[in-house]
Amino acid sequence: MERGEELMQLNRTAFDRNMAAFDRNTQAFERVMAALDRHEQTVADQATFIRDMNRRNEVVTQQIIRDHQGFMKALNVRDGKAERDREKAERKTDEILVELRDLRQESRAQRQALLAMIDRLPPAEAA
Repeated sequence: MERGEELMQLNRTAFDRNMAAFDRNTQAFERVMAALDRHEQTVADQATFIRDMNRRNEVVTQQIIRDHQGFMKALNVRDGKAERDREKAERKTDEILVELRDLRQESRAQRQALLAMIDRLPPAEAA
């Protein structure tokens, strides 16, 4: 019987150790579950933050695109005006060149007329 009581005592000791280990494991499990809950909340908060940042980035990107389109439109208007001004200057230059050609021809005709008149004059008498 002594052996039976000894075994019973060993069983009680093992049972008490198992209960203490079970309690420690239960506490550890509760800490892990609390940490997991905090982690899940953090992930949810980060997902919300990322979603908000993506929305803000989209707004900023759209504004940049609108600004760029406006800039390109203004640039095209300015380039169009510069092109029109250049064409106007080319026309004016062509008009001036035509007038210069006409003046050159007129000047040549006047010189020839003067030379013809000089040729008709009687010779000058020596003084």
